[in-house]
Amino acid sequence: MITRLPVLLMVFSLCASPLAVQTAVAQDADVPVPRTYGEAMKWYREAADAGDPKAMFYLGLTLEQGLRAGGDPKDAVAWYQKSADKGFPLAQFKLGQLYQFGQLMTQDSTAARSWYEKAATQNLADAQYNLAVMLETGDGGEADGDRALALYHSAAEGGIPEAFLNLAGLLAQGELVEQDLVEALKWLLLADRTGLAQGQAMAAAVRQLLSPTEIADAESRADRWMTTYGGRIPEPVSAN
Repeated sequence: MITRLPVLLMVFSLCASPLAVQTAVAQDADVPVPRTYGEAMKWYREAADAGDPKAMFYLGLTLEQGLRAGGDPKDAVAWYQKSADKGFPLAQFKLGQLYQFGQLMTQDSTAARSWYEKAATQNLADAQYNLAVMLETGDGGEADGDRALALYHSAAEGGIPEAFLNLAGLLAQGELVEQDLVEALKWLLLADRTGLAQGQAMAAAVRQLLSPTEIADAESRADRWMTTYGGRIPEPVSAN
């Protein structure tokens, strides 16, 4: 029997949204730090022409963002494509975003799924998260709750705190996967600890459906998860 709390479930239904464009770009730290944009353009272009997929991606990024004088943002897509075809996960993720949101190209959710899949296979957490959202919502193909749940787990372990809320939503609603309110509360507690505003209110609503023993179990699970993976989660942004 599925325990239902209508207001909570309505709020949870709003959680599954993809990460915004550019989220993953900062993850690749092994990139030169040129002293000027001109120097950056020269390095990226020379390396891209020589076949470096990382340089191809960053050249595309500078073109898209208009950092190169006389550059056309639409030329960025060609460089992203070349980089992605060589297997560079950030480029694959970027193409997924461009297709999903219809930026610089025609919107195509099926193509977005395909590119996210390639990047997710290379353990890019942002791609795992966005692919999980599409699998949960059925965007670009059939819904698959079990796979979405697994990918959200991987994304959470990879440092994407937004995955906490989506995991909680899937487990609390009990529609695409088996309902587990204790595990849902664990993820909401983690969301609250990492500074996600919705976590505290949602956790309070789930607590109402659980016994003190179950709440203590959820808190213990959250503690164990933070001990193992907490170092990968960004520090909450201070309001001051």
